[in-house]
Amino acid sequence: MAIVGFDVGFQNRCIAVVKSGGIETVSNEFTDRCTPAVVSFNSKNRSIGNAAKNQMITNTASTVSHFKRLHGRLFQDHSVQAEKASLPYDLVPLNDGKVGIKVMYLEHHFRIEQVTAMLLTKLKDIAEANLQKKVMECVISIPSFFTDSERTSVLDAAKIASLNCLKLMNDSTAVALIYGIYKKDLPGCDENPKIVAFVDMGHSALQVLSTAFDPYLGGKDFDQKLVEYFCAEYKSRYKMDVKSKARAMLRLTQECEKLKKLMSSNSTDILLNIECFMDDKDVCGKMSRTIRRSLSF
Repeated sequence: MAIVGFDVGFQNRCIAVVKSGGIETVSNEFTDRCTPAVVSFNSKNRSIGNAAKNQMITNTASTVSHFKRLHGRLFQDHSVQAEKASLPYDLVPLNDGKVGIKVMYLEHHFRIEQVTAMLLTKLKDIAEANLQKKVMECVISIPSFFTDSERTSVLDAAKIASLNCLKLMNDSTAVALIYGIYKKDLPGCDENPKIVAFVDMGHSALQVLSTAFDPYLGGKDFDQKLVEYFCAEYKSRYKMDVKSKARAMLRLTQECEKLKKLMSSNSTDILLNIECFMDDKDVCGKMSRTIRRSLSF
């Protein structure tokens, strides 16, 4: 039996195992070291991870992603309603007032814990294939600002996936461990301390030292600013109302995420070209770091 660590992210999920005297990030069946946090439902089956991500455009209404912020929340919460407006699938209230997800699969309403359990089961299978042994116990990373209700929701998901979660570890604690666990030049007890700030910039939130955080500022918010910029540009140039079509918004969001990553290593103008974007029309645009800095939050 082995204990593994699961990094339960907003966009992707990773697996770490203790192996060969060190800590190794496990790759999935596609040789990727991170598995998309996506579950897609059809009328009689479901897909999880990379296969589900490939259906985000073709099966929009029944492909579930970006649901980490919904853990332990009531349907009527202001934050849930704000998230609901940006999600391509339907959220519904359950009998206990919590959030449910409506998909095509047998017209069923799934709890957030159930969908998370599906992903954890997938990660568990990947870990078992890598270790060649059963995985029953795990450690799961979560944001430091998660409330008791949100933490309980994650623990419930682990139970559904037949996992015994030994510890919920704050993301910022995990960042600090990554920094210090192999570091050999840390100051001794009789030396001056070395001050290091640990910052976890995720896709949905920002955390600093486990004391300061913004649960609504992350990589996706930078993506959203780019999306809004191109929505306005395409409305002006092509007379397209991109926001009226969920599939078009998903495609634009995916392309803007790629554009953001390219801008991290390039200071020149970067082109954005999408074929057959809406009404069989191609669109184009460009972005640079200079333009991006002018986009206010």
